[in-house]
Amino acid sequence: MDKKAVLWPVIISVVIHMTLLAVAGMINMSDKIKPVDVLSVSIQDPQPEEKPPLPRNNSLNQKESPATPQGKQGGNVRDDSWREDTIDLGSLNVKYVHYLTRVKNKILRIWKYPQRSFEKNEEGDVVVKMSIDADGSLAGAILLSSSGSEDLDNGALSVVRDAAPYEPLPVSYKLSRLHIIASFNYKIMD
Repeated sequence: MDKKAVLWPVIISVVIHMTLLAVAGMINMSDKIKPVDVLSVSIQDPQPEEKPPLPRNNSLNQKESPATPQGKQGGNVRDDSWREDTIDLGSLNVKYVHYLTRVKNKILRIWKYPQRSFEKNEEGDVVVKMSIDADGSLAGAILLSSSGSEDLDNGALSVVRDAAPYEPLPVSYKLSRLHIIASFNYKIMD
């Protein structure tokens, strides 16, 4: 058997493998690794909100006006360009993932276990809906699901408010307001 016939596949294989190793070394995998925290924010789908039944009117010709956003002056603003969207903080939707990561990181930097809850060994999940305007200001934060502990609930709402203002919404979103559903998991780990 000819030495060249054996040598060329070996050389080609070595070159391909070294190229693959070099390319793999250039890929930054550190952003995919999550650090282990004593406290964690776990993301889960919130339970759907129950809406009260609409009141019945005897008048068939009466129509309700659509809800419109409140303006800075406190009056109703009729603006057909007003656009909103709702997304879960843990969503992997390519459109929102970069912005949601920044929001989550800002909250995680200041989030801590409420001292009284820690002393009482209280644990639970709190689901909060936060609304961010296009300029990054926090339009509101409401409790969607309680943990059963007032201190844990208030702690989650407080951290969302304290982290504000957030970064402005990217112009490509073409949104006036983004609602983000975040679940805070308070668990004391040994």
